[in-house]
Amino acid sequence: MSEGPIPTATPMWRSTRVMVTAMGVLAAAAVILGVLLALGVNSGDAAGPEVVIQSCKVGEPGCTLRQAIHEHADFALYIRGQRFDFNKPQFVSTEDKELSPVAHIHEPRYTVVHVHMSGTTWDEFFRALGIELTDPSLPGVTRETSCIKMPDGQQYCTGGNEKLNFRVNGVKVDGVSFREIHDLDRVLISFGSEDDAALQAQAATVTDEACIPSERCKERIPKDGPPEPCTISNACAKPGS
Repeated sequence: MSEGPIPTATPMWRSTRVMVTAMGVLAAAAVILGVLLALGVNSGDAAGPEVVIQSCKVGEPGCTLRQAIHEHADFALYIRGQRFDFNKPQFVSTEDKELSPVAHIHEPRYTVVHVHMSGTTWDEFFRALGIELTDPSLPGVTRETSCIKMPDGQQYCTGGNEKLNFRVNGVKVDGVSFREIHDLDRVLISFGSEDDAALQAQAATVTDEACIPSERCKERIPKDGPPEPCTISNACAKPGS
């Protein structure tokens, strides 16, 4: 069906919108240019532009590319049917020893990770504990090449009838290493030969205590229990402060 001839004159409102759009594009281009200059992009030579990107390590002064937050998630790690115990000094951050300013474990909940920077992944958290998790959430990694390396150097890799399995909030996923930690997530990482029923049983053991330091279930905060050193309201006050 013909829509008729195309008007040769552009209405005033459309001309104005085009002008505003063009100005917006120019403004966006200026912002992008400023960001590139701030990152160290220079014009280079005749062979083409040379791009120099200066990066910073999260936690260093001035490295504020990510927003400060305070969220919590529950997790469990099983190796060949045995739950790994994180209630050990080498894994727990204290007043005198903070393993990572980004994500860490505090007393009295050794199955709850405290996240203090937006965009924090499970890889960042585990690496701070000396654990290297390589799974299909990372580029170039497949289920067949998935491994987890523990702090003692022992490495468990998919092979034979043993493999790495993952559950997030009870749902099977390919991997979690590059996955962002979200508030109140419940994550299972399991290596072994367990079937789906056994894995679901393991997933059911993942605690649901992240809501306590996140103060989303205040009725569950123990009145006579040990003090919580890092919650939403006390902003990780040091013990005794």
